[in-house]
Amino acid sequence: MEALYLYPWAAPLLVGLAILSLIGTYISFKQEKYLLMMSMGIVQTMISTYLVTGAAPVLFGVGLTQIYLGVVNVKRVKAVRHE
Repeated sequence: MEALYLYPWAAPLLVGLAILSLIGTYISFKQEKYLLMMSMGIVQTMISTYLVTGAAPVLFGVGLTQIYLGVVNVKRVKAVRHE
């Protein structure tokens, strides 16, 4: 947290990274690349720990939801391929 005070450019960079990961999540969901969607969820969860104020709780919830949806869909796709 202190790093955000020492480096004022870090917070806008994290917000930009969060926006890019949200866009990447949408694209990966449309292309049915669920492992990529899970990794984007992990990135969003990690970013939300540094952005304590603002939309960080929402970003944390969205990240956890993406991880969960990625796990469920990967298992579903594997089950369908084995049949």
